[in-house]
Amino acid sequence: MDVLQIEGAGQIFRILPRPNRGLTPTPILEKEAGFKLCKIIGKRNIEGGKIQLNLHDGRSIILQSQSGRQKTEGEFAPGGAMQLGLPKQNVMGLVPFQTGALGLVFDGRNQGISGKITTITPGTHARPKIVKIETASEAFDTPAEYVIPVGTQTSLVGLGEK
Repeated sequence: MDVLQIEGAGQIFRILPRPNRGLTPTPILEKEAGFKLCKIIGKRNIEGGKIQLNLHDGRSIILQSQSGRQKTEGEFAPGGAMQLGLPKQNVMGLVPFQTGALGLVFDGRNQGISGKITTITPGTHARPKIVKIETASEAFDTPAEYVIPVGTQTSLVGLGEK
């Protein structure tokens, strides 16, 4: 989900997974260059009532305590995605990891395929959480750790050609 802009060339790319091709630069519009999506992989409470979020790309974001803390904790649940503004790293929005959201598979044999999350099956100690994704032509199961939510009704990022 990184954004790459080449000075002088006038082109902007987002690095996205593609089926059978791995991570590939995909041309995007200039309005999309101002943000990226990051999957929330961990959350913990730290000193002073603050919340630390760990993101899939190695970043850690510390949120200041707020009066409506109960709502804030539920919004920033692990598995969801955070829309970060570039280059200031400000939080622009959230995409929850839930049934009905649009998901993009970024790892495994189905990498690069996006579709609607239809079911989320809880995991156990020995078995990972499983997500069922439906596309226009197929439905498949994949581990939840391989999926990043990219929108609720429509995708926040241009996913390019299928």
